[in-house]
Amino acid sequence: MNSKLKVSQKIFPNYLKRFLLKAAVFVLIFTICRLLFLVFNNQLFPVVYFSDFLAGLWFDIVTTAIVFLPLLALELIPNKWRGLRFFQWVLRIGFHLILFLTVLMNLIDIEYFQHTSTRSTASLVDMLGFGNDLQQQMPSFLRDFWYLLIALICLQILGGILYERINRLKEDSQSTTWLKQSIIFPIIAGLFVIIGRGGVGLRPISTPNAASYTIDQNIPLVLNSAFSIIKTWGNIELKEKNYFSDEVLIERFNPIQSYADKPILNNPNIVIILLESFSVEYIASINGTKNVYTPFLDSLIQQSLVYTNCYSNGKKSMDAMPSVISSIPKLMEKEYLTSSYAANKIESLPKILRQKGYESGFFHGATNGSMNFNVFSDVTGFDHYYGRTEYANDKDFDGTWGIFDEPFLKWSADQFDHMKRPFFSTIFTISSHPPYTIPTPYKNKFNTGPTEMHDAVAYADYALNQFFKYAQTKDWYDETLFVLVADHTPASGTPIYFKDMGNMHIPLLFYHPTNPYFKGRKDKVVSQVDIMPSILNLIGHNEPFFAFGQSIFQDKPGQSVSCIGDKFLYYGTYQNKNYLLVYQNEEILGVYNLKDQLQTKNLGGNVALSAYLENQLKVMIQTYNKALINNQMTVD
Repeated sequence: MNSKLKVSQKIFPNYLKRFLLKAAVFVLIFTICRLLFLVFNNQLFPVVYFSDFLAGLWFDIVTTAIVFLPLLALELIPNKWRGLRFFQWVLRIGFHLILFLTVLMNLIDIEYFQHTSTRSTASLVDMLGFGNDLQQQMPSFLRDFWYLLIALICLQILGGILYERINRLKEDSQSTTWLKQSIIFPIIAGLFVIIGRGGVGLRPISTPNAASYTIDQNIPLVLNSAFSIIKTWGNIELKEKNYFSDEVLIERFNPIQSYADKPILNNPNIVIILLESFSVEYIASINGTKNVYTPFLDSLIQQSLVYTNCYSNGKKSMDAMPSVISSIPKLMEKEYLTSSYAANKIESLPKILRQKGYESGFFHGATNGSMNFNVFSDVTGFDHYYGRTEYANDKDFDGTWGIFDEPFLKWSADQFDHMKRPFFSTIFTISSHPPYTIPTPYKNKFNTGPTEMHDAVAYADYALNQFFKYAQTKDWYDETLFVLVADHTPASGTPIYFKDMGNMHIPLLFYHPTNPYFKGRKDKVVSQVDIMPSILNLIGHNEPFFAFGQSIFQDKPGQSVSCIGDKFLYYGTYQNKNYLLVYQNEEILGVYNLKDQLQTKNLGGNVALSAYLENQLKVMIQTYNKALINNQMTVD
């Protein structure tokens, strides 16, 4: 036994064993994180296979190989001073710092995944850096998600205990020759580089590769959040696609649009209300259930032109703003507002309407600077920005996010009085956003829902009702077109609404107090990017403009397209029926009829149907990439 041990020590010196065992600690802790991820999100993964954890183990090993490269350079480079106390403290601090950051990334996604439906990317870091959102919400995060903080502390302690046990191995750098150390270093470094690349293939492993190891729904379970953030670090640069010739591309979809129609409305006031997280899940008049959480919105829908097949172009508020205001969907892993293309010249409703004599204002009750909306409002040409600072009365502050909806909406209506007619305004509500705070006087009124989100939606609906009651007293009300749409959907524990289809399903309605044109229900597939061209079509705008959407009032098939993580979702129409295409890594993962809300029957075997939807998606991807890369999102 002793002779075998001596042989082992000759081949594998203790300092190398220490290093490899420390790497194994990371793999172990990443696996624990995955188990926690599954436990807290078990309703989102109804079918889990043992092979998912084997695939997850591989991604954990790859992640460890990547994050351990700095430690490898410190610990394995040939030297004789590894036993020095100072050097050991440097190694210890490096180990714990990397462990803390990577575990934190994975634990954050335990909750954040429920809102985004995908593992986080590097854009999460960019978003946290905007404004004071993180600083303001930190107290509520710690209060609501205290168990994640405990998990972080416990895993850090576990890592520390295992690290110290590993360090009991006798330090033998002094007795290991320079030659042997010089041989070990490049071999282990090369091995870690190969593993970090995911093998010896031409292309390194990336998040889409997870689709090769599991079913579509379980891809987030297989991935490691630290891996997905690292792999998307830096500016995500799009690549031009050549699926079609330029002639065919323009024939299939031309983003330069113009309308010759007579106006339905002559210089109306226009108010877009972006409803925070108002999923169709909560709206009985659209989803057909008996549970009523939005009684006012349900009643307004009966008096409006409503589109029952509207799908968001992203999963975050930062995605909704470019989609609604500038008709730019999210068709890359990074949010447009945080990408290298955010400085591109773009069209927008405020810019176009200004040419027609409109004064414009953007209203958002959150703290100024939140999600960079104040900057985007400047870029898109809004004349005024109204946030928490302009409201200037913190007695209505919710303590975390911004001004409660009810007082802020009423105050917004008063600001409309001072704007030149016609005016264009966008209001972004906030109260149906975590931490779902409800004003103290209403806590017993809105506390009957199955979750806090249901209660917050009920309060937000009440605030909306009070806004419309107050707006009816204004002289501008009868001449105003109201467009109501959700920014995205929130987390859901209901099977229909965490599937790809329901996960993007939002309301869209056009309401005008006096014009009967805006009545009825349509099942045409539409999306947020259609709002800008639709409004321009309604008011008789006959000059060319650039948009990725199209007017829903034109007699053309509708569509919606988005990129969630690294997966594309395309909603479209084929032979008068509506379908969803799920597409990833240049492969079709599924095709579903929109009536199949649980996505039980994959129609991918229908070659004609699949080919049509895939080509329509490729048209949008190629058009999008070309326009963003070449800064061609205006008619100039």
